[in-house]
This record gives sequence, structure tokens and C-alpha cells, in this order.
Amino acid sequence: MELQWIGHACFSMTAQDGTVVITDPYDGSVGIAMLPLEADLITISHGHHDHCEMSQVVGHPTILRGAQAGGAGSVKTRAVMSFHDDAQGRKRGENAIRIFEIDGLKVVHMGDQGCMPAPEVLEAIRGADVMLIPAGGTYTVDAAGARAILEAAKPRCAVPMHVKTAHCGYPIAPVGEFLACMGAEHAAAQTRVTLLSGKIPEGVLLLAPLADSLPL
Repeated sequence: MELQWIGHACFSMTAQDGTVVITDPYDGSVGIAMLPLEADLITISHGHHDHCEMSQVVGHPTILRGAQAGGAGSVKTRAVMSFHDDAQGRKRGENAIRIFEIDGLKVVHMGDQGCMPAPEVLEAIRGADVMLIPAGGTYTVDAAGARAILEAAKPRCAVPMHVKTAHCGYPIAPVGEFLACMGAEHAAAQTRVTLLSGKIPEGVLLLAPLADSLPL
């Protein structure tokens, strides 16, 4: 699987058979470039505008929202429901945590997770090869909250997202706070990575967002 961070909570995952998955496409409010997204499958964790903007999606992909299960090509996915806040959804509603089966890997996209998941949710996401996790605070868990989830869910590697980047205008923390919390201050950002079953790096995997390198 090839993994690339587009920006915010939006990632591109390309399976070995060429199937392309895009998660949580964002809108212009984020402050980063919006670019055409061509995929076979789009997943949306919740209905907020910075996670469900379809105007940049090209073609006619399968779209899965919330708890919908499904797939495309060799990729299968399901979701478990959690909350966008620490008040059982009363502040910001529900959040779908998406679990992908792709090239023999278990990949978990945490969406806009705002709290420690319930025990049954933790059980479903535990032991992932890769966990894409928000760490910017304000709208999601912060660095400490992300670390607590990682310690409970025990993925092989964690990719931070939903953090303040060069052009993001949201009042969220930069990735440095998460790296410091995880003891990974010296992690070097990569533009994209190829991940293989049995050869997953341990700890924090830092990606550079594609959208921040493009003009608005």
C-alpha cells in the first residue's frame, strides 16, 4: 500500500492492485489547497465541511459515510462509531472510525476523534498496522489524548493528522507537540511511503502534507 497525506484528515491510499482510497476530503475553510481527488472509494467520517467536501472529487467513486461498510477493488472497509467530543456527542456529534483491510494490512483512520473510545471500539481498532490519528486539539483529542489512545489501541505505527500546518488557519496545535509527547522529536517527514505486510515501521510515522506544498 502506498500512503500519502493530502492534508488535514485527508489521505490517499493506493493498493497493490491500483485501487485508490481517499479519506475525509476537506473544503477551503482549512486554508490549504484543494486539488482534484480521483479515487475508487471515498470515506467520510462525519458531516462537517472540512471532512466531506465532494466538489474536488473527480469521477464517480463509491462513497461510504458514517457506519456504512463496503469496499472497492481489493479494499474492504467497515466503521465503528464514536464521538467528536468528550460529551458523548452532545457538542459536535458522532464520529466514524474507519477500519480498512488493504494489502493484508489493518489501517485505522480515526476521523475527528474527540475522546478515549469506548472499550468495544478500542477492541475493534486494537492492533492496527497503521493508525491515522488527529492530534491538534480544539476540535479533536490533543497530543496527550492521542498518545493515550495509542497506548490503549497499540498500533504498530501512528501517523499524526488534523494538526496545524504551514497554511492551515484553524486554531489547532502543530505536529511538534505530538512528536514531543511521543518522544519522536527527530522524526523526518516523508512525502509518501510504501507499507508492506510484515514490514511496518514501529512508532511515529511522519508525513508531509501535499496540499501545503501547492499554491492556494
